[in-house]
Amino acid sequence: MVARLPSAVFPPIEELMIQLDATTEPVLGGHGPLGLDRYGTPAVHALECERLFRPGRGLLYLGHDAHLPGRGFVRAEGDHRVLLTRDDAGSVGALANLCSHALRPLRTTDDAVGRACVTCPYHQWSFALDGGLAAHRGYAPEPGESRLATRERRALRAFDVLTWHGLHFAVEPGRAEALSHELATIDEAFERRGYAAWLDFGDWSVLAREEERYTGDWKIFMEVYGDCYHVPPYHPGLATFADCSALEWSFGEHHHVQWLPFAPAAGGASPSYRAWIDGLARYHASRGEPVADLAVAWAAIYPNVMIEYYNGLRVVSVVVPDGPDAYVNRVTAFVPRDMEARVPGLPAAIKAAYDETAVEDRVLVESRAAGVADAASLGLDVDTYVVNTSGTGPEAGTAHFQDWWHTAMAGAPTV
Repeated sequence: MVARLPSAVFPPIEELMIQLDATTEPVLGGHGPLGLDRYGTPAVHALECERLFRPGRGLLYLGHDAHLPGRGFVRAEGDHRVLLTRDDAGSVGALANLCSHALRPLRTTDDAVGRACVTCPYHQWSFALDGGLAAHRGYAPEPGESRLATRERRALRAFDVLTWHGLHFAVEPGRAEALSHELATIDEAFERRGYAAWLDFGDWSVLAREEERYTGDWKIFMEVYGDCYHVPPYHPGLATFADCSALEWSFGEHHHVQWLPFAPAAGGASPSYRAWIDGLARYHASRGEPVADLAVAWAAIYPNVMIEYYNGLRVVSVVVPDGPDAYVNRVTAFVPRDMEARVPGLPAAIKAAYDETAVEDRVLVESRAAGVADAASLGLDVDTYVVNTSGTGPEAGTAHFQDWWHTAMAGAPTV
């Protein structure tokens, strides 16, 4: 059972002062929540795969620099049908993870490979890191022009890649500039608040990589992520770490960010969060610097990426559908490279606090998935999401994601 906060710890939700970033008001079309037939429906899922989860459509997350070798390739974290590559010059590319010989996957594991060629294990066709055919068993040398034509004709399909602070996205040809501008609005929002350095992963190292499987429609996870309304009553530790009463939002066409300063209770409802805050004070004191006032900025980049910029922790997550009613959440956590040396045990303490909230979130997400499924099975004519009586403020991220989905999926079939 999840403990509840005593009423004195957090003010009533109707008293919260929710602020919207004046320069980036939410771009909403007033579509409202998704209907029951939009969740767990094979026809809708098939159209989502076509419009939202095909490399080169919108901003499809592939993976982070930390997953790539200095030179070589790895199966993409955000889409296992794609390989991320890095050549000798450091350029990152994306190739279809399908051998052009017989369309078998080239890689079926997540281990990074530090080689200059991708070799199919079944018939040993080899491809350069730009996708061009390099050789195959029984390969007969051809004249120069013929060889180049064969290399190009049998090449692995390549996708355009947009890189932003070490995160790599597959983008539509010709749309890289517009989508770069979208990500630049996140840069501007961080810079305007004095936290531009928080976007840089250069001095951070991987603490943990995990994959969590969920039952339900992937969209429910994104809806819960954009909802700050549930934090005070449901997350005792988190609610005394981050001050939801001072929540601010910033928005773009394909993203939202929630901004929360430290809570006055300083993690008082959870020993794990208290250890996090106390450890941060020691860590920054050892570096001769103050602790920033910002507790966390929760960013969502649609359709399915979440980047959590905590004070002392970074978490990059990608929700990947596995059919209409199942998905995986692939999570990578980062901490400052010098944190363990300066405050031994602090990275583990921070991860324990994060995991405490993650366990609570699983119940929250899967209970909504079960409720949506029950409502559909009962044939109920009900709204799937009712805005709280104090207004949309604490749930503006949920509303923004739902509205984005309506726009991106205009014309989705009904059942």
